[in-house]
Amino acid sequence: MEFVSERTAFTMLSETVVKAGVSLFNAVKYIYMIADKDFYNINVKDIFKISLKNITDTTCLYNTGIKLDKERCKEMNSPEYERVLSLMVYSFAVRLPELRNVKINGQSLNDKQIKSIFDMVVAKGAGNYDNVIVDDFEEIRRMVRTGRPVPAYDAEWFKSYIYSYVPALTAITNKNMFLLGSCDILFTLFYSGLEEELKRVLSGLAAG
Repeated sequence: MEFVSERTAFTMLSETVVKAGVSLFNAVKYIYMIADKDFYNINVKDIFKISLKNITDTTCLYNTGIKLDKERCKEMNSPEYERVLSLMVYSFAVRLPELRNVKINGQSLNDKQIKSIFDMVVAKGAGNYDNVIVDDFEEIRRMVRTGRPVPAYDAEWFKSYIYSYVPALTAITNKNMFLLGSCDILFTLFYSGLEEELKRVLSGLAAG
């Protein structure tokens, strides 16, 4: 795909992926917090609606007037949980080869361009700690090139990670069960939103 400035285009696309990861990370914390005491005062649908309206707006939930309370999210206050942000961004990045199927003005990104965007995202801090993300960039690239369907994005990697590294979130409590159930829906919707946002950004950047 041709761009007026390829470097600028790649930077914007990589930043879109990173910001989506940050937004998802924040949304999960908000959902966990309201499950503590505000379950009947704050509708979780509002958290979904606000965070999904613009998935690259990393401060949208702050603007609701609801402030994150570290004490109410204390189970997430650990270096092990902080790694989730890097994993979230990486889980999005490995699926970038799917952009090959997006055509703008008859053009699509080639493998080299997609790999450059992926490398930029990794350089911004995305990582696959302990190979928690089972999806593989090269394997997804091969699947796209051969027309095979890419497995749907879900929250299984997240649940696998916290079961292994954040046991405080795996205890059988209403709060934890609410979080895990919400993530099953939220992660899928967030990735769908990211796909649409990347298409929108590409459409605005493509030359011609």
